[in-house]
Amino acid sequence: MDKEKIEQIEDPADPAVFSAIQSLSESLLMKRDEAVAYRHSSGVEQMWKEDDENFDGGDGLLTTARNMIEYATGEATKAGSTGPQRSQVVVNIIRGKCETAEGRFAEILLPTDDKNWGLKETPVPEIAKAMKDNRPAAAIGATEPLKADGRILTMSDVAKMDLEKIKEKMKAMETEIHDNLTECHYNAELRKLISDAVRTGTGIIKGPNIIKKVRKVWIPVEGEKEHIYNLKIVEDFKPASKTVSCWDIYPDPDCTEDLSNAGYFWESDMIRAKEVRDLYGVPGYLDKEIVKVLYDPPVRTKAFYDEKDKRHMIKKTLAKKGDLYEMWTYSGDITREDLEAMGINLKHDEIAQSFSGVVVFVNDRPIKVELNEIDTGELPYDFFQWTSVRDLPWGIGIPRMMAWLQRILNAAFRAMMDNAGDSSGANIVIGPGVEPVDEVWEITGKKIWRMIDEYAEDGDVRKAFQQFQIANNQKDLEAVIELVLKFVDLETSIPTIFQGEQQKMPETLGATNIMVDAHNVGLRSRVKRFDDQITVPHITRYYHWLMQYSEKAEIKGDFNVDPRGTSVLLQKDQRAQTLMQVMAYKNDPDAAILVDWEKALKKLFSALNLDIIKSEEDYKKALEDRAKMPQQQDPRIAAAEMRAQTDIEGANIKAQIAEKELQAKLQDAREEREFKYRMKEMDQNIKMMEFAQNKEISLDQIKAKLADSSAKLKTQVYLAGPDKKGPQVAEPLVEPEGRAEDGKAYQD
Repeated sequence: MDKEKIEQIEDPADPAVFSAIQSLSESLLMKRDEAVAYRHSSGVEQMWKEDDENFDGGDGLLTTARNMIEYATGEATKAGSTGPQRSQVVVNIIRGKCETAEGRFAEILLPTDDKNWGLKETPVPEIAKAMKDNRPAAAIGATEPLKADGRILTMSDVAKMDLEKIKEKMKAMETEIHDNLTECHYNAELRKLISDAVRTGTGIIKGPNIIKKVRKVWIPVEGEKEHIYNLKIVEDFKPASKTVSCWDIYPDPDCTEDLSNAGYFWESDMIRAKEVRDLYGVPGYLDKEIVKVLYDPPVRTKAFYDEKDKRHMIKKTLAKKGDLYEMWTYSGDITREDLEAMGINLKHDEIAQSFSGVVVFVNDRPIKVELNEIDTGELPYDFFQWTSVRDLPWGIGIPRMMAWLQRILNAAFRAMMDNAGDSSGANIVIGPGVEPVDEVWEITGKKIWRMIDEYAEDGDVRKAFQQFQIANNQKDLEAVIELVLKFVDLETSIPTIFQGEQQKMPETLGATNIMVDAHNVGLRSRVKRFDDQITVPHITRYYHWLMQYSEKAEIKGDFNVDPRGTSVLLQKDQRAQTLMQVMAYKNDPDAAILVDWEKALKKLFSALNLDIIKSEEDYKKALEDRAKMPQQQDPRIAAAEMRAQTDIEGANIKAQIAEKELQAKLQDAREEREFKYRMKEMDQNIKMMEFAQNKEISLDQIKAKLADSSAKLKTQVYLAGPDKKGPQVAEPLVEPEGRAEDGKAYQD
């Protein structure tokens, strides 16, 4: 399309609009160049490149990075220098730590059965005061008091009813916001934001953006008796949220870590020529500028450092025809003069000299100008910093925290690999007097070497052939690696226990809870920061949008956003453990009086994310069925009887065990006595054999002699009589001390 045809296009807007395009473009594009040069000069872009490389397993030096093109062409696998071959292995611990942080943070912040935000009604002093007023209430201008259900209502009753209406509206508003967030997959976008924040230090979300959703609806035909429906295509404009890459956002150079200081934001994107053509004729877009964009070749805007002027500058280059166009979206203040020159109606505010607006540029030409969709003028961008940096809107992520530790780990592991290779074989020193028989100078097994005659005078080959072994330092290098891993936990506040690593755990549940709670300190502060930087401002803008555009009067009221990241979600795990301990007292009669066990069970199931509680109807029916059943015994009495029965059974078991133990002891005693008797008998036989051997007599003779002695002794006892005065027949084996009287065998 030539320039003559472009000039002939009649734009439906006021021709005076185009007189302001040049001044508007110059003023805003100057701000864009400042924002682009500021971000480039801050050094954050170089940090993002290094962080991306470290996450992908680089060694921290961009010059050694291997991209997919190098692998596809084979350049990445070609041999490099001819110098010493050193290990180039990389042990990537950054990726695992990042994925663990993402999963743990998202698990706490984005539960499957709850949301990390809510609404709460704004305190109304009049209602709070009326809640304590027990005077009769009367309608305005009426003398008779208000009545309900046959009783006179007090000011307190009316205040309670007003409060209930406010809560109903608040719940309706909360449901409306939740529906809009669900349709735009808000939690999925937040997971992307968390991933960006962990890896680059900054996650950005934009919203609410107004998008057009097309849906099909079946509408009944009026006047028809039969059920006849016609299909109708309905277009709905819904607010939505979208995660934006930090590479595409350029904030105001005056912006610090507090985004409220930013006067504007620029967002970059790429758009195809077809998409630009599709905008022609769409209400709100400038058709003449769109045609001029399509006529011009694509323009690229980049920042660079000018060595001559020693400052960062902007360079514009032309791309070839057919390439993608750059689209820049400005969100910020626009002067009243520029807006009125562009045909924007500002009669609603006769005082303000600047307004919050949006300007869309393609190829540095403004194709759309409009006011901010929300009258509050809030900019649609929210930043979450994983670790904040003073006076900068950009944060620091885990790869940046672990950059030096990753390098130390790689160096230690490479040294260990080099040392393992060096110490795996011996170093051979060969003098001039030795040569291989096969003339191949290579150390192998089963090889023959010979000494050269002129050097073989003494025949000692050891003087010309020696080997040396390099020491293996694996244990020392492993200690360095272990120290690095400990420092990684300290730097990131993400312990390896969250990665599933087996570590020594405390022996008690309480100590385990204390350890886990201590590890959650770092995450707890980040959850609070997420509430302040994302949840509150983002959900508040949805509230403002619905208050401004929604036609549902039943959802509108004065509400505030209630972030629940720290107050509800972070403490859920700890609450579940505590409830499990409390449930152990369920059978205690005293605890049954104090505790509402039904409520405790509901809280426990909710903390465990178990959706197993019956509906109200099923629960009421179960209560009615239980009431119809025969009266059961008091659980306390049943518990006492059960304990008594258990004690009796335990005593019987103990008695049986004691009886069996006694029988076993008696049996052991009998066997012991029998054993001792056998041993005595064997000792007696052995001594008799020894005695016989010494006296050179036989065992039968010994037995006969013993029998003879026994008979004599028995006869002596018999003749002695009771008074021991009988004649002596046998001599005792051992003569007692002294001599018996005449006529006595033994002395008394």
